[in-house]
Amino acid sequence: MNLYDKYYLITMLTILITRVFVYIFNKPSPTIKNFRTHHWMFGFLFTILLFCISNFYTNIYLLSISMGIFLDEIGFIIIKGKTHEDNYSAKSFMILMFFLIILFIFRKDIVKFYMH
Repeated sequence: MNLYDKYYLITMLTILITRVFVYIFNKPSPTIKNFRTHHWMFGFLFTILLFCISNFYTNIYLLSISMGIFLDEIGFIIIKGKTHEDNYSAKSFMILMFFLIILFIFRKDIVKFYMH
């Protein structure tokens, strides 16, 4: 299996594992000084960090995991979800599927850009 297919597969598995974990352990995310954090925020920040340091260090597996953690809630973000049910709504899943198709189409370009 080539690197860009591994990238996509690990991203998909991360989303699946995160979805199952969050569904089973339905607990509110931590709040810091009246600001509620979500796991997508950590995935987003880590993805940005990995791209920023890609001249010095590249790890496609870490990028896959951080991207998966971010994309897991992309529908929730776009629909401005408020509840656990919003995260598992049909609309949220459709948006996630759209982004997964886009990710599949551009997986080679993303890996090539990241690994430069």
